[in-house]
Amino acid sequence: MSNSLTGKPQLSRFVNRRLILDKIRRDGQISRAELAKQTSIRPPTVSAIVKQLLVEGLVEEIGTGETSGGRAPRMIALSRNQPQALGFEMSETGILAGLYDLGGRLCAHHQVSFMPVPPEEAVDQLYKIGSKLLDEMDIDWQSLQGVGVAVPGHLNTAEGIVRWSSPFNWRDTPFKQLCEDRWGVSTDVVNDSLAGSMAAHLFDTGQSVENLVFLYVRFQDTSHGVVGLGTGIIINGEPYHGEFGAAGEITTPVTHPLLHAEKIGAKRFETVSAFTQAVQRSDPQALQAMELVGAELSTLVLHVVNLLEPGVLMIGSDVPVLRDLLLDHWHGVLEEQSLAYEAGKTQLMASTLGEYGVVQGAIVPTLQRVFRIPQWS
Repeated sequence: MSNSLTGKPQLSRFVNRRLILDKIRRDGQISRAELAKQTSIRPPTVSAIVKQLLVEGLVEEIGTGETSGGRAPRMIALSRNQPQALGFEMSETGILAGLYDLGGRLCAHHQVSFMPVPPEEAVDQLYKIGSKLLDEMDIDWQSLQGVGVAVPGHLNTAEGIVRWSSPFNWRDTPFKQLCEDRWGVSTDVVNDSLAGSMAAHLFDTGQSVENLVFLYVRFQDTSHGVVGLGTGIIINGEPYHGEFGAAGEITTPVTHPLLHAEKIGAKRFETVSAFTQAVQRSDPQALQAMELVGAELSTLVLHVVNLLEPGVLMIGSDVPVLRDLLLDHWHGVLEEQSLAYEAGKTQLMASTLGEYGVVQGAIVPTLQRVFRIPQWS
């Protein structure tokens, strides 16, 4: 869809299309007659737009609805399990890739190991992974509505420039342009934690929340002796990047529980998996180590709640067992010490998005382009 619309008829068609698509998304399923009634768009126009959306594979007919008399209406819904967007999450150790339909449902996925390489080589790897997924679903790059790539670091999100990524050692990298030059599809490059917050806001809260903070806690990487932390912030329903694009970056180190455990007792946990199993067995040394991690992070949690007073503080992690232990600790801390928690009852929730939550967040900008009416100047 062209962004350079000229003339009232063309603009009206564009706006009507967005209104109809968004109404179908919000209702789940709806008839043509109800679309016309609820959007105040003339029935012939609704029928013409729905017909085009059917041809494009964006919506589908899913049977008949209820009727109080006369012919039962044909119901329209977003196409299910028809890939429309491709998302990637890049980390120091791996790449996750997922194909999604317009409802944000995962249609196909793939995971590979990854070691930091120059940006051009990274784009080539993404292209190979994406092409494999697309071939499996018998579609090509040009059939996609968009691509999203979530990367760690400080970004200029509007221009898709990675200003600085310490894990990848990239600086001032026009990553969006490199991606679009490689596969020829509109691409969004977003911070990984911010992608998590967008997925949590759109798919995971189960309620209407205007202000949300997503805190992601990484335990699997033990190479630096600290817990990996990332934060994404949603303010008034929109991702908050800050004045210079680095909002949410956490620079205070938090000691990894494996190091705490070594200092506490003689038992040594060689892997995160072994430590997690010890936690599940209620091993005193492992539980004490997690108490120390929880205490270190409590100050951050309190500051987030008291400073921003979000409706939801969503916690995600690569080790759900350890995350849940932290959640139990923080619930108690908030009840005892947080003025904002007492006043507004910020909800502390565990993310249910799973391993591909950040990937799902990377395709949120694509869904926004498909469904939202743009601002016109």
